[in-house]
Amino acid sequence: MRVKAKRKEGESLTQFLKRFLNRYAKSGLALEIKDKMYRKRKMNERRKYEARIYRLKLMSFIKQKLKEGMPFEKAYELGKRYINYIKYTGRED
Repeated sequence: MRVKAKRKEGESLTQFLKRFLNRYAKSGLALEIKDKMYRKRKMNERRKYEARIYRLKLMSFIKQKLKEGMPFEKAYELGKRYINYIKYTGRED
């Protein structure tokens, strides 16, 4: 989608440029171009698995600390700090 603008009779260059840039900003073309330039790759299976294990480790650690009486924010920070040392034992149903 291109943005078009023609210069009106008697319109100065600064007014024309301002009108064009306003139209360009409203079109959303700049955002679309940025999205295409910096697109993120889809996660592969290994990364999905690792992200899931990370979440599960963190959730189990937080649950354990909440049972011990620790506030949520502190448990969350501790869990993020020591995530490499947390063991995930599996589902706890």
